[in-house]
Amino acid sequence: MLFLVASALAFESEPAPVLLQDQADLFTNVEVSTGFVPSGSPLQVEFRIEANGGAGVEMEGEGSLWWPEALTLDFTGEPGSGIYLLDASIDAVATVRIDLWGTYTDEFEIDRRSIYMDGATFFDPFVMDGAADDRVEVIDSAAGTELLNYSYQLFGVVDFEFTADMTPTFTAGFEGVRWAVNEGLILAEGAPATMEPARAPDYLVDSVFTAMWDARFDLVFTPTISACAPVFGCEELFTYDIPLELLSDSFEQDFPPYTYTFPLPLLEPGIAAGDLGTIEPGAIANLEVPLSNVGNLPVFGDATIEGDGEFTVYPTQFNANPGTTDGLVITFAPTAEGAQTATLVLTSNDPSVPTVTIPLTGNAAEPENPGTDLPGEEQVVTTEIGGCGCGTSGSPATATLGAFAAAALLLRRRRA
Repeated sequence: MLFLVASALAFESEPAPVLLQDQADLFTNVEVSTGFVPSGSPLQVEFRIEANGGAGVEMEGEGSLWWPEALTLDFTGEPGSGIYLLDASIDAVATVRIDLWGTYTDEFEIDRRSIYMDGATFFDPFVMDGAADDRVEVIDSAAGTELLNYSYQLFGVVDFEFTADMTPTFTAGFEGVRWAVNEGLILAEGAPATMEPARAPDYLVDSVFTAMWDARFDLVFTPTISACAPVFGCEELFTYDIPLELLSDSFEQDFPPYTYTFPLPLLEPGIAAGDLGTIEPGAIANLEVPLSNVGNLPVFGDATIEGDGEFTVYPTQFNANPGTTDGLVITFAPTAEGAQTATLVLTSNDPSVPTVTIPLTGNAAEPENPGTDLPGEEQVVTTEIGGCGCGTSGSPATATLGAFAAAALLLRRRRA
């Protein structure tokens, strides 16, 4: 069962939860004046604007780290978890200038008011290039509002009536630009970053998410002036829309930095090299090899022998939970005199060292003073490294495992 669990986690770390929160000042005490527009018209308007506004964003998701081709990192947003909140205000002063064919001119303030803009929208994070939604936008458009209904007499005969409507629109936008993650960058949806693995029980990712914020305040001003005479009645003299882009802003801003932790498997063999000593041809020497997992994710892998020497390994697979030790037994069973070498190769899901090679040596020689062993008896020598006491899945069974491996080899030989 442990092996199945380890296999499921073989080349992927546990996901890291992501919560991004930030606020931006879209306008901070910004003051502008449009001047009188349109130039040369008998009816012109000027707006003096003071703006304050901000927006906030919150997004949730998770980070994923996988291998073995490369240590690869990507972030996936939780659908619908993003929220964009807008809160802005505009203080506007409107002044009108009238020039009736050079016979009558006047200039007067017609309105002074505050306009409040707010709104919210939900979206799928992280609104980067390549995503189905690569931009979030909130638009607050107030209905046309009558600013003024003003009348006055000219020369005591003609009444002039002045009305003005205004339709303000505030547009605020947000989009993801990049993730800076350690030495890598994520620039688009589905374009993960690759990084060098660290030999540690956890991989730490220092990340900064950068977004583009923008805002625009537009205004359509519609003034109308009519002349009314006792005999002739009222006649509309001028009316037209004056579209104005009063404010705009755009900038990049970093979210607060955050460090994500991804647990990793970390294999620590108990030996760097194995010397099984000198034994007689036909004898058997065993070497117990502890394999510890000092990481925070299950480690598993395969063990093989490469080379021409008469070495074998049992078992050929290993696995260990975090903080436990598994083990292997190397058996040297020479059939002829002479020194022999081979290599124990450990292939695992440890991303920092996916392949470990351990050189093995052994020597076979007839004893200088032959003993009194009975004919046909075989010698079995077992060496335990560092008090291994380690069996499969970290259980204390290596001595039994070594005896079983030796017995299996003896039985195979005698049957042969």
